[in-house]
Amino acid sequence: MEATRRNEAARWRRAWLPWGLLATACVLGATGAWAGSRSVSALHERRVQLEREAAESEARVAELQALREAMARRLRVLEQQHQTAREEALSAAAACAAPPAEPPPAQGRAEPRRTTKGKKTHRR
Repeated sequence: MEATRRNEAARWRRAWLPWGLLATACVLGATGAWAGSRSVSALHERRVQLEREAAESEARVAELQALREAMARRLRVLEQQHQTAREEALSAAAACAAPPAEPPPAQGRAEPRRTTKGKKTHRR
């Protein structure tokens, strides 16, 4: 009798073993599929986010390049203004530093001489 009980218990275990293994495999497969789908959706969201950031970055680069070109033009204008102002200042300084031209000597006419009789004294 004991042998029969052991046989029946072993048979029962053997009968449920494939079904248990199949159920475990199905649960593990479903869990893996769920985790994989979440991973794929997370990757998709990340790709979309990176594409958006790349587009924003490209727009910012274009904006910065336009700003750089505008600043380069402004710098050229300022350099030209500075050069012009410097040349004007140098020519003005040269004009001030040059000795004045002497008037030509008078021809035939001499300067009148002062004639003074003695010392002048202050009157009170």
